[in-house]
Amino acid sequence: MSYQYDHNAEATGHVIGLRRGYEQGHATGHDHGWNDAVAQWNAQIKDQWEPLVDRLTAERDEAIRARDELLEQVRHAGQQTKKWHNAFYSLLCALDSAMGVLEHAPQDMRTRMILDYAKRAEYMKDKGWIDSMPQENSVLRSRARPTADQLQGWWDQVLHHAKKAAEADRTQSPSP
Repeated sequence: MSYQYDHNAEATGHVIGLRRGYEQGHATGHDHGWNDAVAQWNAQIKDQWEPLVDRLTAERDEAIRARDELLEQVRHAGQQTKKWHNAFYSLLCALDSAMGVLEHAPQDMRTRMILDYAKRAEYMKDKGWIDSMPQENSVLRSRARPTADQLQGWWDQVLHHAKKAAEADRTQSPSP
């Protein structure tokens, strides 16, 4: 039996072996490279990004809490505003009713009312409860102009009568 050596088979086997070795080496190198990159990325995430995410999450949670508190304050302020709105119009209703009756009352009764009104307004202004005479208040003037105008008219009328009375007293007083 004669044995003949096939160089072609050897070359083919060598090429196939190199290719498989390259593929395995490339795959192994690729896997090692990938694993190294993932390990580095995970370390960077743990060291650099997680603390940042934790801080930003805490800041976001605090901002949400602050927003919720502000929303509650706004809701409460809205309820208070509605209560004051209703109270204002309730007082305006009572004031308009009293002024309607006083419109037909004798002048001396309106004068007594305006004098009492002036004393009360001055007391409340001194206490800081009001900032001006009620008929001069911008909200009253914008919401109930006829009421404010009527109060101002009576105010002016009482001042006019008081000035006339003072002048009459001066002219009637005897000269020494």
